[in-house]
Amino acid sequence: MGKEEDIKTRALQKIIVDLRMNHAEEIDKAYAYFWDENSPDEFLAGTALELGFINFEDWLVFDWKATGEEKTFLDLYLSNQSDLPDEERRVLSRIRDSVLSLYEVTSVSRDKRVLVKDILLSDEHSLRNRMLTRGLKKGDIFATRILDLDDGPAMSGCVYPYRREDRKKVLSYIDKQFGRYKRNVRADGTMRDFLKDYGDVFNIVWLTFIQNHAKDGQESGPA
Repeated sequence: MGKEEDIKTRALQKIIVDLRMNHAEEIDKAYAYFWDENSPDEFLAGTALELGFINFEDWLVFDWKATGEEKTFLDLYLSNQSDLPDEERRVLSRIRDSVLSLYEVTSVSRDKRVLVKDILLSDEHSLRNRMLTRGLKKGDIFATRILDLDDGPAMSGCVYPYRREDRKKVLSYIDKQFGRYKRNVRADGTMRDFLKDYGDVFNIVWLTFIQNHAKDGQESGPA
């Protein structure tokens, strides 16, 4: 783990601890929203359930806007902590506007470096953290948050894995929700704006596919 990645990890852990101590009610609201009033342990188990909680905390810090606020908890942390070390403030300020997006693996080199393409924003990234990219193969699709750290892109730790055969359904659902966003929320909004405001769309899609594929013979995607 690089120096800036270590700073990021420790800082996000401090934010989560602060939220649990001082904003429990707000966490409950965000939790109900993220899981659509459901209990994730009713349809997730083991690694998937653990991943679900990692994904929730990532979204909670980076994207959820506290009640009555137009800022995320990461924004509020940067505003309220006047004594932050310069390095920590610099790293958090650089990654505060990052968004969850959908990626496809375009190549995996012999040294296991993974090249991914952002399907929604058209960016390309070369990922180097083998712990997070282990097992990825060309053609795999997943949603994650990629951060600019240690002079290169790195996954934030959250991931929403999708089956390759569901690619078109995932894109169709996101495109439909983006259209609603432009009609009902922000007519001049870009895809990046949408992803920052509604990054939980990837969790909705992920859970829908998990639930649908668990039903024998059902191959429907999200409505």
